[in-house]
Amino acid sequence: MLLLAVMVVSVLVQVAGRYVFNFSIAGATELATFAQIWMVLLGAGYAMRSRLHVSIDVLVAMLPPAVARALLVPVAALCLWFLWVVFEGGLQLIEVGAIQTSAALQISMQIPYIALPVSAAYFGLEAVLAFGAAVLGRAPVTGGGGVRLD
Repeated sequence: MLLLAVMVVSVLVQVAGRYVFNFSIAGATELATFAQIWMVLLGAGYAMRSRLHVSIDVLVAMLPPAVARALLVPVAALCLWFLWVVFEGGLQLIEVGAIQTSAALQISMQIPYIALPVSAAYFGLEAVLAFGAAVLGRAPVTGGGGVRLD
């Protein structure tokens, strides 16, 4: 909610600056962009917790529960491998960001780049919890087609 509020306020400041004062405030646009990056990447982990990610589970829904749970193990492994690649790439990007500054705000690019490893770690935690619960039989294997179950 805080990141959304930052986005809304900075866009309103930009619009007011442009149309009321006839002056573009570049820092406001950049701040809104960085807030959106953080919001989307952290929101992906929350969506994993709430089982809101799009999935095609027609085949899984037709399988016996034991087979469906077994099928989740390689799926979870692939997801976690991808998140590990994103995490490592984010760490490398942070190193590059140490020598760069943003164009308008003149802040270190490490600040927006750190969103990648932080969000990948959070998403990975939520994925382990979600897949683990399904594999162990504590949660349904299918997610209801992207519809919240609670």
